[in-house]
Amino acid sequence: MTLAAVAFATADAESAEIPDHELAQMAVRDRPRPGFEPIGYRMGQHFFFPSIGAGFRYDSNVFASASVPQSDTALVISPALTITNAPRFQGSTPSSFTYELNLNVDIHQYRQFESEDRTDAQAKLKTRWELAHDVTIEGNFLAARKHDLRGDTALPPDAREPIPYTDLRAEGIFTKHFGRLGVELNANVRRLEYEDVPSISGTPLFQSARSGSIFTAHVKPFYEFSPGYRGFVRLRGNTRDYEGIGALNRDSNGYDIRGGFEFAVTPLISGSAEIGYLSQTYDNPLIAPFDGVSFAAKAQWLVTPLMTITFNTERSVAETVTPDFEARLDTVYGAKVDYELMRNVILFGGVKWKKEDFRGLSIRHDDVTQLSAGVEYLMNRRLKLALEYQFQDRNSNIPVYDFDRHMVTFGVKAQY
Repeated sequence: MTLAAVAFATADAESAEIPDHELAQMAVRDRPRPGFEPIGYRMGQHFFFPSIGAGFRYDSNVFASASVPQSDTALVISPALTITNAPRFQGSTPSSFTYELNLNVDIHQYRQFESEDRTDAQAKLKTRWELAHDVTIEGNFLAARKHDLRGDTALPPDAREPIPYTDLRAEGIFTKHFGRLGVELNANVRRLEYEDVPSISGTPLFQSARSGSIFTAHVKPFYEFSPGYRGFVRLRGNTRDYEGIGALNRDSNGYDIRGGFEFAVTPLISGSAEIGYLSQTYDNPLIAPFDGVSFAAKAQWLVTPLMTITFNTERSVAETVTPDFEARLDTVYGAKVDYELMRNVILFGGVKWKKEDFRGLSIRHDDVTQLSAGVEYLMNRRLKLALEYQFQDRNSNIPVYDFDRHMVTFGVKAQY
């Protein structure tokens, strides 16, 4: 029997052994779909899943302009590769160490506005060691080259092109259980390197002040007081060290203390909620500290065996290194729904509302609304089609930052 035949047989057998009542308790996106899953290549306990996507995107307001919107279409090509040793087929031996490496590239080529052409790439590694039944260590790593896009708060409005930057991250998580008690220790570091770009007038826009390092750590003791219910306290601290000096000095230190609980009311409703207090103090004496209530929550509701709804909200301190704005407080609310119209047809939609409150020489408040809807059609194991519509609207008390845009993307993904 060939390797491909073995993969077909084992994947179908694995899905067939999941009882219907367990499938009904799985989110639409997590549910196995026999006959439509990628085959992949297997070498011992290691699996390789290559894919490539190609599509066309229409953007009604490429430059996120408040007064003169200009439209264009872009060709988007996205090769990707996932490598993992996580057991995916029958006969795989569970390991105390698992990993998943995701490599992907997104190439955007515009038909008319070549200044917007860009290539984004990233490598993301997730690892997990189970040292004992009550001790785990996780490591997450990211290396990426990305761009600030039109409509992003951080992109100067007079930039001639999207601003490229390098994003490096490393995170370690240690979890220890003592019966119902437990503790989670987390430490991560992030390094950002921005490149200069020309302005519309041709003068350079220096971005070195935005480069810097961010260190964050937290301790999270928790207690499982009932099956499916866990209370916790999260104590988080951060240090942000940027290269800007003088008026662009954004170095700061802060903390965020929250208490909350994780819950599974039924197998169909689960999530977490936390609330507390945050504070961020800046080295620059001209920048007032941020203090106030912080919160985060997320929930998943399996409304029916064919529909999953998720909710999320969070409040946190962000920063924008520009002469006019010193710091930003973000409040986000969002919801999305996935509906399995057929076993190989998934409808999806979502809404996200974000409030951005700026500090600086000018008072600025932005409300950002994002809507999305689309459909995915799994033709077979090798091909998937997707059509998505997105709408974005930024409403600011400073009219120059107002804009709205419509984007429609049609894509084809080939996988093995």
